[in-house]
Amino acid sequence: MKKWLIGLSVLLNALVLVAVAALWIGGQGFVIDTFIKPGHERYVSQFEVLPVEPGDIVFLGDSITEGGLWDELFPGVPVRDRGIGGDVTEGILARLDQVVAGKPAKVFLLIGTNDLANAGLAPDAIAANIETIVDTIRSRSPDTAIYVQSVLPRAASFREDVEALNDNLQQRVAGKAVWLDLYPLFLDTTDGSIRDDLSNDELHLLGAGYLKWRDAIESYVKDPV
Repeated sequence: MKKWLIGLSVLLNALVLVAVAALWIGGQGFVIDTFIKPGHERYVSQFEVLPVEPGDIVFLGDSITEGGLWDELFPGVPVRDRGIGGDVTEGILARLDQVVAGKPAKVFLLIGTNDLANAGLAPDAIAANIETIVDTIRSRSPDTAIYVQSVLPRAASFREDVEALNDNLQQRVAGKAVWLDLYPLFLDTTDGSIRDDLSNDELHLLGAGYLKWRDAIESYVKDPV
């Protein structure tokens, strides 16, 4: 009798886990289809009617880039914010024509964290996509200076994957782009997460985080190509 009850309990627990997983997957699909994709389209449509121009400095990425007040962080500099919340490397590739067609002076790229968390791609696959982004910019706009920024820390559970992605990425872009390693500046070495004084949700940046980012790249932004 006891064995039967134990077996039933195991079965019920397994069914609950399957149900929770199904709801989670379905919920992710709902969020992506209802919020992320329409939002992505709205931003892309704006970028279409507000094109990048020669001499512009483009910040390209996801919500971390989108959240920066770049024209205030770099007053007097012709910056263009081309960050879209929730974006992934495939999303950047799909809208990259809007950037390279304008032949910008510089592109500062930060992408990949959503690929790890939402798209479920392995670090080497994400790095390969970013290398393709770099190669496309170099091919389509050869005079554009490219700066690839390391993926920032987030919750401690992501530390191993983020560091593996950054290691792979640094090797892939060597000789093709300038590598800017921001990761150590934002890392809480006590637990492997992003520093609490720089983020309030273990992902996005507070004002102090954007100031630290600005200070780290200011010379690259302002130096002539």
